[in-house]
Amino acid sequence: MISSTNLRFAYSAKKTFSFPDIQCKDKETLLILGQSGKGKTTLLHLLALLLKPTSGDIMIAQKSVGNLSAEEATKVRAKNIGIIYQKPHFVSSLSVMDNILLSNYLADQPQNKQKARLLAEKLSFAEHLNKKTSQLSQGEQQRVSIARSLMNDPNVILADEPTSNLDDTNTQKVITLLKEQSASIGASLIVVTHDQRLKDEFSNQVFL
Repeated sequence: MISSTNLRFAYSAKKTFSFPDIQCKDKETLLILGQSGKGKTTLLHLLALLLKPTSGDIMIAQKSVGNLSAEEATKVRAKNIGIIYQKPHFVSSLSVMDNILLSNYLADQPQNKQKARLLAEKLSFAEHLNKKTSQLSQGEQQRVSIARSLMNDPNVILADEPTSNLDDTNTQKVITLLKEQSASIGASLIVVTHDQRLKDEFSNQVFL
């Protein structure tokens, strides 16, 4: 479960954000919608402990995590949170497979090649596992990023525009997989987007 209360963040005195309270229980899904500039990515980065709030609190698995040190936040994030970034961050010298397995390595988990292959098959990029990520299309890179985020069975899955570079068919595949995986591992799933195609896919929604 992940929740936030009275969450605020300021980039400067003139650029501040106040966010509605968020609550997403285990196995639940939440869609956060908003136009550009409304703070969607900022909110996701706060929930992912990549940014520290100006005020307010974040709870993950019933523990307050909003004001952890950078080192503590890194450990909590590696253990509990799977992040799907809007722009995938890969190690260019590694293969697609090794970039996926890097998620296990950073969390001090055994490298699970079988699970990586299974996710690659479900997301239709299994034939690219031995390639470099630079050889993939934007949509393929996005699907690799999604697979990587699921490798450690996180308690919380946070997705920033996970369908922005995908056609309708792959959008449906990705949303179905994210829902299935979050339910199977008992995780909370929060999707931040301006993609209006997703409105009918989520019953719980917050508008910024």
